[in-house]
Amino acid sequence: MLGVIFGFSHTFKNKIKKSALVFTLLGILAGGVLFGVRLYDPKGMNLILMAFNRKLVVTIAGVSLAAVALTLLSSLVKNEALKLANLFSVSILVFVSLFYLVPPVLQYTREFVYFGEAGISTNAMLRALGFALGLCVCLLLTLSAYEVHKSLRSDRERNLFMLASLVIFACEYMASAVAALQRLKVLRTSDAIFNITVFDVMIWRGANPNFFLYSQLALALAMLAFVIRTHMKPSGEFANRALLRKEKARLRDCRRWSWSLCTFGAIAIFIVVVLHYYDTKPPAEIQPEPYDIADGIISIELAKVSDGHLHKFSYVTPGKYDVRFLIVKKPAGSAYGVGLDACEICGIAGYYERGDEEVICRRCDVVMNKNTIGFKGGCNPIPFEYEIRGGKIFIDVKELEQHEGRFK
Repeated sequence: MLGVIFGFSHTFKNKIKKSALVFTLLGILAGGVLFGVRLYDPKGMNLILMAFNRKLVVTIAGVSLAAVALTLLSSLVKNEALKLANLFSVSILVFVSLFYLVPPVLQYTREFVYFGEAGISTNAMLRALGFALGLCVCLLLTLSAYEVHKSLRSDRERNLFMLASLVIFACEYMASAVAALQRLKVLRTSDAIFNITVFDVMIWRGANPNFFLYSQLALALAMLAFVIRTHMKPSGEFANRALLRKEKARLRDCRRWSWSLCTFGAIAIFIVVVLHYYDTKPPAEIQPEPYDIADGIISIELAKVSDGHLHKFSYVTPGKYDVRFLIVKKPAGSAYGVGLDACEICGIAGYYERGDEEVICRRCDVVMNKNTIGFKGGCNPIPFEYEIRGGKIFIDVKELEQHEGRFK
């Protein structure tokens, strides 16, 4: 959408055509300041910024609706003042949108190094490289959309594609604004318009997070097809061959930028669909291992769990609850870490092992230090009483039954 707006602003003369670029830079700067404010006092500013962001989402929805209305009016009525108001509305939309979107993008820079990792590592460098390449794809997609939109022959064509892009964007933020207003206690989940409740909108938005992204990319493909079809051959009369060659070169550049738009759109879809799937795919579940139980006491040979890897076990209580617990030999010394496959923060999401050294929470992706497993606090597995003697770990099932309520 930013590329389309830049293409629209290019039709203006003098310094006015740079207004979209100026508001873009101001939006990025304002977003950077907001990110810095949160870094300065993350705990103190968390609730304040959460409420502020919700109000900002509502503002974006309102400004986008105004931009849609002005774009539609300027398409129907040829008026320079109306066209100028349209440019101002989309420039303001760019500003408030980047004000909202830049902080979470910058937040990714703080996630290059996971908890427990070295500051300089291959994984951290790969995450930083992925972040940089993601930004490059966005910038190239914007540039391609700008060049393609700029090449459209008439204001009506430009307005049509910008209107479509703005409508998609407005629908996206209207759906988000509904959720924001509910959390601000302006709307109730039971409130309804045309038999569609606020709760229905929130559920649909959560279940289809990329719907509007795909819609924008589908619009880009439509613009691509339109430009290629209308820019195949020169039309009209030319005073000389030089002008004809110039027109052919212009049409060729338009087609190339169109294919560029197609390429980077395809890359964006590949990132959002394929790479995101592999990045967020849950790891294979560790299967519970067998153990001996007699007179209400579980016994596990130390030799079975002394390889330094994570071992999972399961005990079904009389109440029919499956209480899972973990055992791992700690890297330092001969101690063992024993705890539930659950924590106080993330509940029964559980843990998995990544590589030979890392134990990861399935819900929040926090890396556990194996030496701290068995201690209370943070996202560590919840500890319970056990005993080691004679080369075995002994666990009283009553200890596990006390925690069966966590696994409901």
